[in-house]
Amino acid sequence: MLSVVSADYGGGYAGSGFRYGSNAREFSLAGALVADKIPGFYAFSNPSLLHLSRDNHIGISYQKMSLDRSIQSVSFTRRLPPNAGVGLSYLRAGTDNIMGRDRMNNKTISFSSSEIEWIISFGVAFGSKFALGINIKAFFPSIAPEIIDVQSGRGIGWDVGFIYKLHRHLILGGVFENLSSRYNWKMTKDGEPDSYEDFFPQTIKLGIYYTALRNISICFQEDIVSIPGNNINYRSRLGVEYRLTNNVKLRGGLVQALGSVTSDEKINDINLKPSFGAGIPIKAWKKQSLQMDYALDLGSVGEGLSHLFSFSMKIK
Repeated sequence: MLSVVSADYGGGYAGSGFRYGSNAREFSLAGALVADKIPGFYAFSNPSLLHLSRDNHIGISYQKMSLDRSIQSVSFTRRLPPNAGVGLSYLRAGTDNIMGRDRMNNKTISFSSSEIEWIISFGVAFGSKFALGINIKAFFPSIAPEIIDVQSGRGIGWDVGFIYKLHRHLILGGVFENLSSRYNWKMTKDGEPDSYEDFFPQTIKLGIYYTALRNISICFQEDIVSIPGNNINYRSRLGVEYRLTNNVKLRGGLVQALGSVTSDEKINDINLKPSFGAGIPIKAWKKQSLQMDYALDLGSVGEGLSHLFSFSMKIK
């Protein structure tokens, strides 16, 4: 209901669960990380960043959200000397305990809905300034398997990303996301086999990552989204990260709440949604450290607070 009644340009279309954010750091910086590396979660922001990994990494994120929603992600990155990297990632976004009702509004049974994607990623640098990367994605959606007897959904898609380093304090990045991405549904309707396709919105993400200020990093990103059968939409994102002396990081961000609007549309309230978070290094054992990230989601339409946690670690 939220995705239909108060949807932005990405809500209500195929793959909407994947557009929320895969980890806490990404969410706390308003998702503006197309030009900034996230150790353990490279593939979700920009596959060309894989070449920056100097070690093997693993990232785990569990986001327990309001209204029985949740997002889980796991990602493994392996360095390929001298200047490349490869990764395998998994993300599940779903809603549980959806109460079913019949035509008389009587409760029936509860059911669930989920979207799963597997990603194989590769990134390689060409010299010291330029890098390219690719994601190959497989999708496995499921809608109410408890009440729909015959249903199967599959899909594939891919992303292409790049990074260009202007100098050591300024990096440009971009991703062409969800190229040829779609769900292929097969089910039985009135006893006869039926099938149809749901196409993902295609997105161009362009951004910068700036680190010239002392202990402060700034990231900005512009999303250009093409909705199937609709106009081009835009959304701006801004994130700021401040590093304390003990390597604890405080984060904040702003993202357009409803994306850009046309000239005949009006928004009475400020069209910005804030995000907050922090990153804390934790000494696990011996010389092994664990990075814990936290983000707070205030909600978009009064659905309640959500607390997001992510963990990443080098594998030595």
